[in-house]
Amino acid sequence: MVTTQIQENVESEHEGLSSWTSEGLLKIAGIMLIISVAWRIVDQFVLGLGSTWMNIFPSKLFPFLILLGFFWKYRPHEIGSVLGLSRDKLQARLTIGIMIGIIFAIGIDLGGTIVFALFIDPTYPLQLHIINEGLLGYMFIFFLVNAFLEETLFRGLLQNAFKTRYSVNASIMISAVLFGLWHAGWPLVNGAVGIEALVDISTMVFFTLILGIFFGVYYEKFSSAKSLFGPIAVHTIVNFVNECFKIGPEPIIQGPDMVFSNSGMMTVTLLIFILIFIPLSIFLWKFKLEQVTAFWQRTIGNNNDEGQDASKNENKAKVNDYVV
Repeated sequence: MVTTQIQENVESEHEGLSSWTSEGLLKIAGIMLIISVAWRIVDQFVLGLGSTWMNIFPSKLFPFLILLGFFWKYRPHEIGSVLGLSRDKLQARLTIGIMIGIIFAIGIDLGGTIVFALFIDPTYPLQLHIINEGLLGYMFIFFLVNAFLEETLFRGLLQNAFKTRYSVNASIMISAVLFGLWHAGWPLVNGAVGIEALVDISTMVFFTLILGIFFGVYYEKFSSAKSLFGPIAVHTIVNFVNECFKIGPEPIIQGPDMVFSNSGMMTVTLLIFILIFIPLSIFLWKFKLEQVTAFWQRTIGNNNDEGQDASKNENKAKVNDYVV
């Protein structure tokens, strides 16, 4: 009797395990998205954590742990292929991701204001403000966890789930739209109402949707859908610089700065955004990581060969001088 009961429990547990291992990605993606959205709404609007030193950290950490824990238990072989957490060519991915993140952060987040002050309105003050200076270490961890959640959820799970039913390009677009809507709450948290709220929400959704497309192309085209560590690096740097370092007297708000009180500076920032965003997007669309690393290795190899040849020629010259 006891043996039969144990066998039934084992069989029941095995059936439950196998059902999750064979479940469609779209259903799992929907469940994980609902969990993440619900937690985000609670942290933003119910607990009001966005206005505290903690920010909405629980809605970043715990949904990511739930997502990772689920795949760790039921589908460990998909942690790399679906969630994008493969460590394939990790050093090269991080190096390129950090470089692109710095270009974005300096060129767009800070560059627009600097260019406006230097060439358009020299009277515009360029003082640097460090937000929550005593919490910079914590904020970096916050944005790192945020990048892990948003990239594994939107570019990893959701984008790969949509690919089971739609084309690659359509999957990138759908995931990017959801990513844009994911950020729609910040203007409301910041107190926007009426027409102002509609304008701010539309602007926020539009620009984060564009960034979602960028990250989707980065993952799907440049990284060949093998790893998200590059987009995670870019995402972390862009958010960290954008929300912790402010130049000028612009109002300091939670979330990405998409609207400026100075229309001239907003125009310059938008122009610089386009000038940086379009070439980078074309680059990520046309080339792959392997091509870039191979080109870099050839360049380094040629430089080393030239240096060795020069050294040999110099030694030969010294020998000839000695003989003479």
